Amino acid sequence: INNLYVFNHPPIKIKKLIEKFNVEFLKQKFNEQAEVSIGRYKVNLNSREMFFKQMNLKLTEKEINIIIYLSKFNKSVKVEELKSNVWGYQSVLDTHTVETHIYRLRKKILIKFKDDNFIINSKTGYTI
Repeated sequence: INNLYVFNHPPIKIKKLIEKFNVEFLKQKFNEQAEVSIGRYKVNLNSREMFFKQMNLKLTEKEINIIIYLSKFNKSVKVEELKSNVWGYQSVLDTHTVETHIYRLRKKILIKFKDDNFIINSKTGYTI
């Protein structure tokens, strides 16, 4: 069998049909993996948005990467580790870049969600 009639449409080759199923399956998996729960928030990696109740906050790709990276650990993450693993730099990047990004991200979350404890700053680094 090389052709298959589907819902009164012209014949579709089996190979094409399997390809269409695979594409739809991959889209569904991608969308399922796109939403991550972090504490009381949902973060959509595709739309780069953070949600809580009926509110949403648009984030940059770097902000999403910071949140996802910090959420993987139950301990403080040092600025140097963020520099290396989120920015991909060793020592070229000024630590103020990391601190500035986190400061702005914390400010956005505070303004939108009234949450000043989402990212905690301590002597040892940052935690979610």
